[in-house]
Amino acid sequence: MKIYLFIITGIILATCASSNVPQNKGNFEDLITDGKDVFFKDMTFDDDIDFTQFKKNLISEGVYQVRIVSSVTFQNCTFKGKVIAYGKDDDNTITLTSFQSNLSFIGCIFDNDVIFRAASVLGRTDFTNAAFNKSASFEECTFFQNAYFRASTYHEELRFQNAVFMQKANFLNAEFDATASFQQATFRSEAQFSSAKFMGYADFGLISCHGNFFANYAVFDNRAIFNHGFFNCQVDLLNIRFKQCEIQNCKFFGETRFLKSTVEEHLSFDNSFFLLGMPDISSFDKEKLSLEGLDTRD
Repeated sequence: MKIYLFIITGIILATCASSNVPQNKGNFEDLITDGKDVFFKDMTFDDDIDFTQFKKNLISEGVYQVRIVSSVTFQNCTFKGKVIAYGKDDDNTITLTSFQSNLSFIGCIFDNDVIFRAASVLGRTDFTNAAFNKSASFEECTFFQNAYFRASTYHEELRFQNAVFMQKANFLNAEFDATASFQQATFRSEAQFSSAKFMGYADFGLISCHGNFFANYAVFDNRAIFNHGFFNCQVDLLNIRFKQCEIQNCKFFGETRFLKSTVEEHLSFDNSFFLLGMPDISSFDKEKLSLEGLDTRD
């Protein structure tokens, strides 16, 4: 009896361990097709990774969707080709991708375009320490669980327009060398941009924040736009360095702090509204401020 138990236990342990063993890159398509978990580590992919090639379902006229049920994890991998989760044919037929589990590219390097436009991720999203050497599109994406982009770097244009973060969005220590657009993005929970560096144009216009918004120690070395933003909770913009910034026609309903922040050229708060009263902006050079039409409830 003891011998049989030992054999059975060994089989169970071997089966569990095998799920954590990286696969050969040649079987990526088979794993997705079979709905099995995907885990690749320390590999280089020369060809495109195209999630739109798999079985599609029609969801509305001219729009198809691919459902990826596999857990998708790449760790310390390099992608020479494109990574694609959105397609538009010559006849304007659109293909979207819905990831039913996690989507993780931890410590990965993208040497070509990354296209996740209009994707939905039901599980955790993790691009921690990822390096995007070409353009990256996450516009119109919906992230249902925490989305981590900590210490990620972007060397060409980044697009998060109209993206929706249902849980936490973490861009701590991220670096943006070119245009970074979060225009009209919705943050349902905490948004973390502390210690981020924006070397190009930063567009946060029309964002909607329903949780705390943090950007402490962030650097904006180009023009930054926050116009028409809605901030329902705490906003911490401490020790920030602005070059040119517009925070016009914004609504702040929670505690808002700018302590020890500075501006090099110009900062405008024109027509913004602060429910709890004007925050302390004494660290800014008054000659570089514009406060026309400011509305506070002091």
